[in-house]
Amino acid sequence: MKLNLKAFALTMAILSGGASFILTVLSVFTGWAREFFELIAPFHPGYTHTISGVFISTFWMFIYGLVTGVLFAAVYNTLLKGKG
Repeated sequence: MKLNLKAFALTMAILSGGASFILTVLSVFTGWAREFFELIAPFHPGYTHTISGVFISTFWMFIYGLVTGVLFAAVYNTLLKGKG
């Protein structure tokens, strides 16, 4: 069964962006996992450990999830095609 490329990519983007939003908000308000967010900051241009950083991190994780979803679904569909 082939994966729908657009649906899979959008699902991955929403899940990764949503998870990033929730975890970054928790970190900003409680200080939980602050070291982790400082570690990934170079991969999220413009990110700071503030409320505005929550939206920047969410945006970048949405983009990373979208790209990962497209690549995964494309590879999966290609491998599936070669099997049959």
